[in-house]
Formats: sequence, C-alpha cells, structure tokens
Amino acid sequence: MLTIGWTLALYFARRFTFMVVAIFLFFVLLIGSITYLEYLNRAIQAQNFDAAGVLLLTVYRVPSICEDVLPFTTLFGSIAAFVVANRRLEIVIARAAGISAWQFLLPACIVGLIIGVLSTTIYNPVSAVMRGWGDEIQARLLSTGPAPADDTSGPVWLRQAAEGRESIIGAAHSFEHGLALAGVTAFVFEEGGQFRERVDAPSAHFADSEWRLEKATITSPNRIPKEVKIYHLPTELSPSQVRQAFDNIETISFWELPKLIEASNRARVSATRYELRYDKLLSRPIVLLSMVLLAAIVSLRFSRSRDVGNMILAGVGAGFMLYVVSKIANDLGDGGVVPPTLAAWLPAIVTLLVGSTVLLHLEDG
Repeated sequence: MLTIGWTLALYFARRFTFMVVAIFLFFVLLIGSITYLEYLNRAIQAQNFDAAGVLLLTVYRVPSICEDVLPFTTLFGSIAAFVVANRRLEIVIARAAGISAWQFLLPACIVGLIIGVLSTTIYNPVSAVMRGWGDEIQARLLSTGPAPADDTSGPVWLRQAAEGRESIIGAAHSFEHGLALAGVTAFVFEEGGQFRERVDAPSAHFADSEWRLEKATITSPNRIPKEVKIYHLPTELSPSQVRQAFDNIETISFWELPKLIEASNRARVSATRYELRYDKLLSRPIVLLSMVLLAAIVSLRFSRSRDVGNMILAGVGAGFMLYVVSKIANDLGDGGVVPPTLAAWLPAIVTLLVGSTVLLHLEDG
C-alpha cells in the first residue's frame, strides 16, 4: 500500500467501501419491502392483526436475511467500483504511472477482509439477537399457516418416547433456542403402537422432561374433541437434544457457538450444525475476499459500453456458481457426509485460489 501512496490507497478504499455499502443498503430496502408485504398479507388473515407488530417483525428479521446476501452485495459493489474507475480512466492512468493491478487491488482486498471480520464479529451477533426477537413476535402473530419462504426454523417434527408412550411432536415455529414452540401438533401412541390421540396447541414449552402444551385441543378416535388448559406430554429427551432438534441456528450468535459445541460434545449430542455454522462464519472474510477477486477478473480491463453487460453477467454467473457450490457443500456437511470444516472452507478457498490464478495469468502473463 505504501508503494502507491496512502492518498491513492485511501481513495480507492473509500470508493470501494461506498459502492459495497450503497448496494447493501439497496438490498436491505428491497428485501425489507418484500418481507413486510409478505408478513402483512399473512397477518391480515390472522385473527389478532397487529400492523405495528408486523413492522417490528420485519425490522427484526431483515438483518438476518440480508446476512445471506452479503457476499453478493460485495461482488456487485466490487464490480460497480471497478467499472466506474474504468469509465473515469482512473485504472488506465494508474497503469500508465507504473502501478500494477495488485497494487490498486490491495485496498479493495483489505476492505473486503475488514467487512468480513466486522460482519462475523459484530453484525452477526446483532442480527442473531434480533432474529430471536423476531421469532417470538412471529410465534405470537403468525402461529398458524405455513412458514414464509425465508423461514428456516420450521416446520420440524420429532419422534420421542416416555412412560410407555411414543409420540411425534411438530411445530411451525420455534423460539427461546428451541425450548418454546408455536403452532404445535402432537400424535400420541400407546405402548403397542396403536394411535391414541392428536393434540393441537398454539404454543408449548419444554420444562422438567415434558412438553407443556397450552390451550390444547385433544382429538381421540370415537370421542368428541375437548380442550384443556395444559396438556402434559412427557419425553425422555434432554434440553440439549431438544435444542439440537428445534433450535433455529440463525438465532445463535458467533460468540455463543463455541460454548454450544462444547456443551453438545459433553452431552454426546451431535454438534455438526453448530460446527458448520461456526466455520461458515469464520470463513466469511475469505468469501468476501474471493468475491473481490472475482469482480476484478471480469471488470478490471478497460472496455467500451458493449462489453460492460457481458462483464457483469460473467461476474454474476461466477457468484451464482459459488453460491450453488457452497449450498451443496453446506448440505453435505449438515448431513455428515463431509466434515463441517471442509464443507465451510473448501468453496471459499478454491474460489480464492482460482481468482488469484486467473488474475496472475491476466496481469502478469
């Protein structure tokens, strides 16, 4: 950075940061509008419609959703910054002054790494807390009906047994780290496997080795449905096992994951979900750095208007391919097919190596 001077380096870094932040804010507004309309449409159909609650739910949920599009905002912001610099002939003048591509890429790479570190250590904990608040509001306002497209917390079904009875319990949503459920349905069977009754309740809480279904409706064969204030459904599952099954991983912050991994290992409960999430957050700075290199590949060279569209499409295609590969690796890691560390780090590292290799070929021959 000292080679090109602090003034020029700070100028490139400032322009790059502005573009990335501007595109991120655009995505925040776009996703926020779509999310609000979706929740508003579902809340209007509910009995306890609350417009202020829907707005608050949207505010709490949008940061978590936007966290998933951060790599794409970095990619688009990088492409925009490099294209504008090309249009203003800034890169051409820098090359004429003897500055290599790696020298004026360095400020953008450093900014990408800083954004990745801040998003993991600061933005993620804040969005996780807000996601937890949003799940509680969603359970209160939208406890019935299907979950929205962005909701990864439900529905979830779990088979359990206790006191000679087996049961299957499911919920549309979960909150309080999986120990509280909303939109609950349970199917209870006798010891011999014969169906006994179905229990529906708007909410349930786990405590003292049992589920407490509140305002439950019990439906049994050849009997009239009846309502009870609290239905007690015993279970042999431990709190750790319940959290593992129902906990929404997006409500757990980066700083809480190591403790949960250690607690799961002590309880001999699979910690694959927590380990995968932790490694993905750790690898985020490398992912954003690889996005900067991808943008540099398709937009650094000077070109006329007819080539800009092709460059942008090439960058979007490369980013989409990385997203697909990352999703496949995430599913393989979540299913235990590959180690979580490999599933989280391999796509980012491969993209980083490929981007560096292509840039070396284009710039240095």
